[in-house]
Amino acid sequence: MAIFSPYVNPWVLMSTVLQSRSKAKVDVLHNNPFTPSSHATMTDLLAKIAADETLEVIRRRNLCSSIRSLGRLLSCDLAMLPAHPGHLRNRVNRLHPRHTGVSKKRLQNIKADVTFALRRTGWGRLPHPSRTPLAPAWRTVWSRLPDRSFKDALSRFMRYCSAQGLAPNVVNDDISRTFLAALEAESFVRDPRAHHRRMTKAWNKAADTVPGWPRTGLTVPSYRSPYTLRWEAFSRSFRDEVEAYLARASGADLFDKDAPERPLRPASITARRFQILQLASAAVHQGHDPGNITSLAHLVETARAKEMLRFFLDRSDGKSTSQIFGLAVALKLIAKHWVKVDAEHLAEFARICRRLNPKHLGLTEKNRLRLRQFDDPQNVAFLLDFPRAQLAVAHKADRSSRSVAVKVQIAIAVELLLMTPIRLGNLAALSLKRHIHWSGSTRRGVVHLIIPAAEVKNRENLVFKLPHETTSLLEAYLEHYRPRLLDGLSEWLFPGQDANHKHPSVLGTQIRQHLHQATGLEVNPHLFRHIGAKLYLDENPGAYEVVRRVLGHRSIDTTTAHYTGLETAAAARHFDDTILSLRRKLAAPEERHQ
Repeated sequence: MAIFSPYVNPWVLMSTVLQSRSKAKVDVLHNNPFTPSSHATMTDLLAKIAADETLEVIRRRNLCSSIRSLGRLLSCDLAMLPAHPGHLRNRVNRLHPRHTGVSKKRLQNIKADVTFALRRTGWGRLPHPSRTPLAPAWRTVWSRLPDRSFKDALSRFMRYCSAQGLAPNVVNDDISRTFLAALEAESFVRDPRAHHRRMTKAWNKAADTVPGWPRTGLTVPSYRSPYTLRWEAFSRSFRDEVEAYLARASGADLFDKDAPERPLRPASITARRFQILQLASAAVHQGHDPGNITSLAHLVETARAKEMLRFFLDRSDGKSTSQIFGLAVALKLIAKHWVKVDAEHLAEFARICRRLNPKHLGLTEKNRLRLRQFDDPQNVAFLLDFPRAQLAVAHKADRSSRSVAVKVQIAIAVELLLMTPIRLGNLAALSLKRHIHWSGSTRRGVVHLIIPAAEVKNRENLVFKLPHETTSLLEAYLEHYRPRLLDGLSEWLFPGQDANHKHPSVLGTQIRQHLHQATGLEVNPHLFRHIGAKLYLDENPGAYEVVRRVLGHRSIDTTTAHYTGLETAAAARHFDDTILSLRRKLAAPEERHQ
């Protein structure tokens, strides 16, 4: 497929295309493009309430203020907001006092006022605008879609076209672009470009595989400038050697005398394969014919290796990065263990690696920024209380509800991340048979979480005795809520589909979303390891050895490199407390009694 540039004015593009179509008489500057033009907007609601003289003046003024405030909080023009609680509910529920800058009480009042205004006008009982009925032609092609993945990717586009009066057989790249412009203008989709790209790919797949689907293909947009070539661009001998090298690196052949003592894991094999593709592609960009790259020895020639690495340095304004350093290390390892270059050649690679090492110590600035949330004791309290609070809410709700069970599942995941700072992959794959051990024959007593070294990134056994508060939450989850999430027998603590455990990416996304909804905090699963280190060092400045043991670092240098300076504020607080204590202790007797 061709690639189009997304850098156009969305309003100009949308209005130009739609106004040129007789069936799309919609003023896109004054209506949400995903709803019928006849549907009332929040601008209409504001005007109707402002003109309602049966309301007291103060009440009318407050209602109008709340309507305007809602538009500001949602960062959306009121004309783009359909006047319907069903459309607004999910957007409003994502608002959180700690992110909006308004108090919890004010946010509640805004919601209550807008709900009152909708009910007073009678617009609170209209059909859900985000579920604009599909036009007959769209219902026909919808019925031909084979599975949920197609429907999830295409549903919004199909309803958009229905709202605009556009039939399936007129869909083309112009309409695809106006759909993207509408997504960006509406502002409710988290990542409009990703959603649009997914839609175009699903459309093209349907055009190729679904009988009766319009055969017009859509251009799949690209928002990056890829430099990597396809593997097919390189010779068969080169590709075969790459796979042979990776097979040895994985330790697949137990009798291979040259197999590494520490084989690469599957994820590392995938990463190494891509590094080789990056390097070979860089060689092509530096003027080498891909057909002449016939072996890994070709890549580890000193002059060519420098050319390839210089390509990446040019892309990063001459500054080395962890990615470039990783590519240099990969070249050195290939040269040493596969090509088996001589000592002088290997020494040159070692020198290159030293020069390219960015010597980045500690946490990235992005992680440090996220951790600053927890300089606020209230945010710490929100996070630490999240599992208990979620379970308390669930106990008051319908325990038979699957959505309630998911809330408790996420609460247990967060509790385990707080008490046992394991990685997301290990968390998602926890087995009730292999990893969670009760001291008795039933689910009572002391509970240990044990993950063998073979399943851990740094190959260190992880053993945690769970505290009583954690085991109580775990027992409640297993007894009352996990059964609601099962489609059959399952050994997994976090069951997923097809008798497998929940995918780490799914679990990670749910953790982020549930935490943000409940607390307003921005926390990803990996950050929990850093949060645990920060909270412990805040209370125990300099106690790196405890943090090293809990996080499973092989070397104390790794721990200190990551967290030195993280506890500076806490250390200063302890220092000040000591000075103040001495001041009071050594003060004159008459001053001590004042």
